[in-house]
Amino acid sequence: MAPRAGDERADEPAASPHAAALSRVTRRYALLAGLLEFAIWLPLPVLVLHMTDRGLTLSDIGLAFALRAVLVVLLEVPTGGLADAVGRKAVALVSQVCTLLSFAFLLIVTGPATLIAYAVFQGVGAALHSGALDAWYVDRLKAIDRDVVLPGRLAAVQVAQAAAMLAGATIGGVLPSLASDWALPWPLAGFGVALLAGLAMRVVVLWLTVVMVDEPAFAGRLRLSEALTAPAIVFDGLRLARRLTGMPYLLLATGAMGLSLIAVETFWQPIASLTFGADPATSGVYGLLGFVLGAAGLLGSLVVMRYGDRVPGGPVVLAGASHLLKAGAMLVLALVVGGGGVAVGLALAYFAIATQNIGHDTLLHEVVPDERRSIMLSINSLVFFLGIAVGSAVLGPLATRTDPRIALAVASAVTLVAAFAYLGVARAGTRAAPAVEPTPGA
Repeated sequence: MAPRAGDERADEPAASPHAAALSRVTRRYALLAGLLEFAIWLPLPVLVLHMTDRGLTLSDIGLAFALRAVLVVLLEVPTGGLADAVGRKAVALVSQVCTLLSFAFLLIVTGPATLIAYAVFQGVGAALHSGALDAWYVDRLKAIDRDVVLPGRLAAVQVAQAAAMLAGATIGGVLPSLASDWALPWPLAGFGVALLAGLAMRVVVLWLTVVMVDEPAFAGRLRLSEALTAPAIVFDGLRLARRLTGMPYLLLATGAMGLSLIAVETFWQPIASLTFGADPATSGVYGLLGFVLGAAGLLGSLVVMRYGDRVPGGPVVLAGASHLLKAGAMLVLALVVGGGGVAVGLALAYFAIATQNIGHDTLLHEVVPDERRSIMLSINSLVFFLGIAVGSAVLGPLATRTDPRIALAVASAVTLVAAFAYLGVARAGTRAAPAVEPTPGA
């Protein structure tokens, strides 16, 4: 029987002999990606509170986040090439070990030395992680069926990650209050128990990656020496970015996305603590707020999956409207006093982050020619982390000297101005320009 209109799998042959194998790989990867997201989000609802509880200032935290972002910027391109040269699984495992070590240092953080160790291992791990397992997943699908339809399968993984984010943020926020009567020793006392839970889950994910990621003997598409020629690759990508219609505007929006994300992640907990306090025994409210932001992110993903292609004006309107909504949400979070303002600001911000990501990424793929997609995605990632680095380095010290609400309000103003980048995209259009010849040696 022919697929019905609206059938979620109408875009894939119903009688495909490979359907069962494709579904098995998708379920395996959705489980792995979901558990990794769960491990990431377990400590996040109290991460900044944990650091301030250990005597660190918002300036210290901002500079550490800036160092982490700068390391990602420096390592993003060569480590991406490394995955293409030696294999996705090997790079993913090294990434997970580095990230596990980073949170071990954060669990015992007592001052600048351990904070810097956290930032260094976190930066290296994040750079290595970028795209490695995603590339393995797509490679495995295409090894089964070269004509596999990707959007629906990628969406299934995204929904699994969003659901894991919701669960992790909720549980991680509640854990310190549940453990407050257990008289746990240092470094598990206070908010440290949430970091320990995240570490334990990362060990599980590391083991599952060893067991579940089956990568045959990897014949790298790049020689290792070619993979590490980062400067030539970056200059080639920047040269191409100037010629692609609308790409400079998209990169401007990308930098603002990085700045706004790190501003929300860094300051929402200190702002919430002005209303709810920062006592681990009453951290349940941070679990509730974690549920709110996780549910908003999941709702945003589901709404765009269902209605995103019906937005008048297409992805440029979706991304631009989401960017404006995020700027407004940050202002609400900064200026509206009380728990209601925190909850509403967080919900709107994470809903907008989810919807903007999908619209922005769609525009990016429309602009970039197929044969140069990898390098342009790396350039986009570089600019995103540059936004994080600038935001962390400037806003953290500003929050220490003044108030986290003032720092977030400044970030909101920058985000609002950057929304005009999407007007530039709309005026320029999104026609992919012909690829340029790579720089010699790239």
